[in-house]
Amino acid sequence: MLCYISQPNQQFIELEIDPKQNAQVILDKVLKLLGILEVDYFGLQYKGPKNEDLWLNLRNRVCDHEIRTSCHVYKFSLRVKFFVPPHLVQQECTKELFYIQAKDAMSKGLISLAEPGCDKDTLAKIVASITQAESGDQTNNNYQKNHYVSVIKQILPDSEADSSLLDKIHSEHSKLRGVPRASARYFALKYASSLPGYGVEEHKAVNSVNEEIVFKVGPDGIIQQESKTKSVKMIPYTQIRLATHNERIVRIELMNDAGVTDREECYKLISRRAAVALYRCITEMHSFYRCDTICSDVQSQYSRDFKGTFVSIFYENSDLGKRYIFDIQRTRQEAYDHVRRMLYANTNLNNVSSFQLENKNELEKEDDVEAGTSGGNQNLDQIKHLKHQLDALKDSMLCCICMDKFVSVVLCPCGHLTCDSCSPCIDKCPQCRSSIEHLQKMYHPFGFECSKAQEV
Repeated sequence: MLCYISQPNQQFIELEIDPKQNAQVILDKVLKLLGILEVDYFGLQYKGPKNEDLWLNLRNRVCDHEIRTSCHVYKFSLRVKFFVPPHLVQQECTKELFYIQAKDAMSKGLISLAEPGCDKDTLAKIVASITQAESGDQTNNNYQKNHYVSVIKQILPDSEADSSLLDKIHSEHSKLRGVPRASARYFALKYASSLPGYGVEEHKAVNSVNEEIVFKVGPDGIIQQESKTKSVKMIPYTQIRLATHNERIVRIELMNDAGVTDREECYKLISRRAAVALYRCITEMHSFYRCDTICSDVQSQYSRDFKGTFVSIFYENSDLGKRYIFDIQRTRQEAYDHVRRMLYANTNLNNVSSFQLENKNELEKEDDVEAGTSGGNQNLDQIKHLKHQLDALKDSMLCCICMDKFVSVVLCPCGHLTCDSCSPCIDKCPQCRSSIEHLQKMYHPFGFECSKAQEV
């Protein structure tokens, strides 16, 4: 069956899929085509029967989601599910999708540019960075001045560009002369990440007195905004004791400062799927941003349909009708560490390949010289073996954080090693996550330069 996946840049990817496959297979194929390793930040969205934006559960089969299809074609949207600060994004292709979706979120008002958190200076920096990323260095023609106004209309549709704002944008844009477009996208994303609404997912509901409420679930907690009065109430994750759902109702139990359940609030959503989506969003956002690891209660939670429930009476371990609620696999820190290891492993493989190509001629010459000498092949094998040992020794002495300098500091009491630049910036061991009590300077017996890793 055909499947069309729309990207944030409005381009489409066409795939042939099996509806009985898990949705994770589709996402892996899409991200592999795009060359993205940071898979934990992305998900696939689809429209529900009442036009709700729903996330495809990657652990369940595609056909289990009861997705409406036309002409036997599935349509999904590749979207960023979990936004992280741009300095934690390690691939340029991932940063580009973050940038495009953040810009779209600003145009829809999800990332607010009109609230007190965004002044004219920040707005000017964002517009200047977007202009540098899309049209390059500053010029004095009228076209680029009109481009400033166009960008403002894109990210802030209800505002008017006054002369003072345009002067600020012109001044900020002049500072970006010669900055590459990828760097300009990073700057725009960096300024956007400091604004209210960055990484927030919206859900609409009705409270107990039939007032429309907009839930904004983000990295720090839940923001409740009343549609009529526009009053805002912040609920941090530390105050939420329990969140559950029953059909279209979502219940949230809140604690007071003493850790005792203070009250329970109920909210009705447009459909059961929307209620599950809000419950799932609260749990996954809290797990991704606030937890050290994904607990077993989240990973193992599932539901069954009627047929699966009936069969489970006789065979409890049956997978029939079993649908997982959550598909989150890693927290923010675990996802970052996982991709960093993958990139480091790929870099080592590339270095080995380039080393072999650069030294191919030298090895051929050595073969010619040693061809007439007794024991030449044995000496050549010893040389190769020593080179591999030296490369392995050099790699093992690199800092696991920056991958650039040699280790020179021991983290006590765990005994793992980092360089002298990275050790003052951490309070937990990057390898075993244990607390650091004190640092111990070490000296290399091989005479390595600890200040900078050089080719041996």
